[in-house]
Amino acid sequence: MDILQKQLLKDESILWKGQPEVGILFSASDIFLVPFSLLWGGFAVFWEFLVLFMKDKTGQRAPVFFALFGIPFVLIGLYFIFGRFFYKKWKKQKTYYAVTDKRVLIVTSLFGEDIQAAYINTLPCINKSMRSNGIGTVKFGNPSFMVDMYKNTGLDFFASFYGRDVPIFYDIKDAEKVYQIVNDLRNK
Repeated sequence: MDILQKQLLKDESILWKGQPEVGILFSASDIFLVPFSLLWGGFAVFWEFLVLFMKDKTGQRAPVFFALFGIPFVLIGLYFIFGRFFYKKWKKQKTYYAVTDKRVLIVTSLFGEDIQAAYINTLPCINKSMRSNGIGTVKFGNPSFMVDMYKNTGLDFFASFYGRDVPIFYDIKDAEKVYQIVNDLRNK
């Protein structure tokens, strides 16, 4: 976790640090995204199958353009169905969270370092949601509906079209502890 140490301000100390649980790949948004991805991917594969293997009454196959046209849709469908879960797992392995005595900090090291930080005294609110096993998510603000829908799904890039992001610690073991630490710091 040296990656977090590099991001500390002068006279700042870490009170809690952690990473998201890698094994949790499904989120609430998947109630919508899984059926949608299966429909999209299924239709795209069906299209490609028809274009490549079916002949019309004269024995002619569809023009090559139709086969090429369908390839991006098949690739997008495969990413929606499978690829986003591999990306999500990889991103979780490269994401580090910290609560310091001054800020909440998220460092993601996928393609370089992406740092998201917010001073505790500027957080508008804190929301937490917990699973029955104690693993939970702590949101340091209120993301817009569309941002909230796509974040932590492997389709995070869609969220960037819908407004400013708020710091969120996804799928952490110590959600209750983090929630209490930040609330205590806010009440000082």
